[in-house]
Amino acid sequence: MVMQSDIPVKEIMTREVCTARKDDTLLTASKKMIKFGVGSVVVIEDGRPIGIVTEKDILYKVVSKNKLPSKVKLKDIMSTPLITIKPTTSLREAADIMRKRGIRRLPVVDDNGNLIGIVTDNDILSVVIDLGEFAELLKNEYYEVEEMSGKCEKCGRISDRLYDIEGLKVCEDCYEVLR
Repeated sequence: MVMQSDIPVKEIMTREVCTARKDDTLLTASKKMIKFGVGSVVVIEDGRPIGIVTEKDILYKVVSKNKLPSKVKLKDIMSTPLITIKPTTSLREAADIMRKRGIRRLPVVDDNGNLIGIVTDNDILSVVIDLGEFAELLKNEYYEVEEMSGKCEKCGRISDRLYDIEGLKVCEDCYEVLR
């Protein structure tokens, strides 16, 4: 099963993005992240994303250094430069960017650079799993198993159990070959 690579990210992106300003404190941003149920906040300026603060940033740059979230500004811990994609970017390309860059989130921007959504590794994984389950359903319908006995229509051998593949009644050996 090959993942359909021409699905644009706009089909799966989250449009309600957790955002904050660069001068907001980590405490304020963390509360927003909890409210949204997400692991990152996109830092925006004039509607355009300029950075991102992830759980990893919080752990490495704040918690491990024993800093107070109420005293830390997002501009001091955000990851920049921010890698963004267009809404027409394919899922495959987005997944490749994430893999090559070692990132898990890609903000989606319009032609003017304004933030319009975000795609995460979980979004892509959900689509891949859905496509995999769909392919399994198709496979199961294509190779319908019926309990019957008789003569294999492929090799002519008599069998206690025949399988139906596209209307052809075949023995287990021929079934394995045709599958």
